[in-house]
Order: sequence, then structure tokens, then C-alpha cells
Amino acid sequence: MKTYVAILIGIVVLFGVVFGGYNFIKTRGVEQVPETQNQLNMVAFNGDVVRLFDGEENKVNYTFDIPETASTSVEMEGAFIKIKNASVPYANIYISYEGFRGFSPLDYITEVIAPHVAVINPTGTSTIGAYEWQIAESEGSEWHVAPINDGMWLVIVENKKTVHNQVQKTLESVKLD
Repeated sequence: MKTYVAILIGIVVLFGVVFGGYNFIKTRGVEQVPETQNQLNMVAFNGDVVRLFDGEENKVNYTFDIPETASTSVEMEGAFIKIKNASVPYANIYISYEGFRGFSPLDYITEVIAPHVAVINPTGTSTIGAYEWQIAESEGSEWHVAPINDGMWLVIVENKKTVHNQVQKTLESVKLD
């Protein structure tokens, strides 16, 4: 009987040491990182695109947030914006006038993007910020395409999946008029 009591006391002590050590490591052994260090500071980026069709000038103004540390290059008379954050690709944003062609977001994905990407899968739509985005993805990238001004314009955002959460902040801030 004395042997069983000694074994039982040993098990309780061993359990106390293991459980206590685990709690110590969990709460005190790991340095807590404040959430504010993980926040990405954003700044507004704006511009405009003008396209002529049938002698009529069609213009759209855009604004969206990008990382404060990002650099941009603007091409195609303001319609194509390449964004890099610390020399890492963040996103490519393209604004396409569709008044003459009339592509819907899904048409644009299947007719324009798909021929240039080996495997791309439309995954559905999602409301992000003020727009309904058609989403497609490949193994390492994703595309968001939204119609603007009753489909007269499309905004296309391409990004690597590794920056998905950061780019969501950009998509939430997109405004075109």
C-alpha cells in the first residue's frame, strides 16, 4: 500500500512540474509582440485615365491606398500602375475602358487574362469595399476585377497570394468616379 501512495504522490508531483513548466513557457517564455507593429501604414494614391471613343472623351478618376513605403510606376497614360513595396511586387492595377468592347469582369478574365496564364480559375465574386469583385486565381497569383460606372470601365488588380491580406486593404479603399 505504501508503494502505491508513493507512486501516486510521484505522479501528482510530475504532473505539477510538467503543467507548471508548460504554463511558464507559454506565458513568460515567449515575448509578446504588440499588434501595432504588424500594421501596415497606408497612404492615398490617385490619378486619372482618359480614353477617346467615337470622338467622346471618357474620363475616370481613381484613388486607393498603398503601403506608405511603396514605390509606384505609372504607364499607359495613367491606366497601369505597378506597385512595389521594398522592391517586392505588391500589386499591378489596370484600369480598362470597356465602353467599346463591353467586357464583363468574367469576360475579361477568360478573354484577356486566361490566354496569358497557364492555369487560372475563376473562384466567384466578393464585395470588398465599394465594389463587387470577380476573383480568379492561379497557383501563386490572384486577380480581382470590378466593373465601374455601369460597366464602362473595369479595374483589374493582380497580386501575389503572399500579400493577399495587405492587398485587401488596397481593395477596400478603391474609389473611381
